[in-house]
Amino acid sequence: MIPDFSGDFINFDGTKDGDVVTILAEGKVEFNEILKKDMYNIKVEHNGKEKIYSPTNKAGQALQEAFGMDDKEWVGKQFETLHIDKKLAIRPIKK
Repeated sequence: MIPDFSGDFINFDGTKDGDVVTILAEGKVEFNEILKKDMYNIKVEHNGKEKIYSPTNKAGQALQEAFGMDDKEWVGKQFETLHIDKKLAIRPIKK
């Protein structure tokens, strides 16, 4: 057995440069007890597993620019993960 320790969230350590992630549902704002702040979370699929992606402001703006302001329109859309300077970035895939 090969255990999966990738966790429930999309992050730098759990992705590779060029991975494709699919948005499964519109996002929702949830309070993060550890960070003590509201986070915008999007349910996504990555490597066959359902995960949560919390975009940075810059990543959120890139998603809005590519797919529109209303996140209901993002469902089914995809983005590519990028590893830049040991940080996770994204590139929306426009079809």
